[in-house]
Amino acid sequence: MSGHILKSFDRDLDEVTKLVYTMGTTVSSQLEKAGKALIKLDVALAEEVRDGDAVVNGQHVEVDAQVENQIAIRQPQAVDLRRLLGCSRISIDLERMGDETRNIARSILRLAEQPAESVLANRSALVMAVATLRHMIDDVMQAFLADDTDTAREVMLRDRMVDDVFRTTLRSLVTHMVEDPGATTSAMELIWIAKALERVGDHTKNVAETVIFIREGADVRHDLIA
Repeated sequence: MSGHILKSFDRDLDEVTKLVYTMGTTVSSQLEKAGKALIKLDVALAEEVRDGDAVVNGQHVEVDAQVENQIAIRQPQAVDLRRLLGCSRISIDLERMGDETRNIARSILRLAEQPAESVLANRSALVMAVATLRHMIDDVMQAFLADDTDTAREVMLRDRMVDDVFRTTLRSLVTHMVEDPGATTSAMELIWIAKALERVGDHTKNVAETVIFIREGADVRHDLIA
């Protein structure tokens, strides 16, 4: 980020950037806890994740207020305007990731009420997807701090792995429900978790696209990556 004659503007931009980065670390932490809760069907941890979504929502409100304030006061142009708009876009995606993580926690709470034998082994693939997503989120937030578009593009490619897990898990769970109708309730909760993880991947990809927008001014949201 280039310097300005008004050093206070640099400080303000840095402050908004740090707020967004902190929001990203909160979402990553929430997702990590959700993964652990899924492994053990830990009710207390799932409740913590569910209730922790309020923190993410509060951070989103704070970022929005800062962005609106800076645009009104500074009337930024070019890369500075893109950074502020990008911060707003990223905070929206992070807030939605928080919503999906809360939804995962709610499904875990419902899974914990089912007979142990009906909670399928497919959750191991979902736990692996959680780990992949956490790395994606951590990497894309570092890319955001460093204006690193190479890493942002690499994160975009990794979203395909999450999509593959969703499709494979969906097929497996549908087959299992046909073979064992008694497992339908548990299987459906795992499908909802898989879908929520797919959406987290989509939002992470959106963040990566916004990192590119901030640095290059390019809108790659509808580009096809070979």
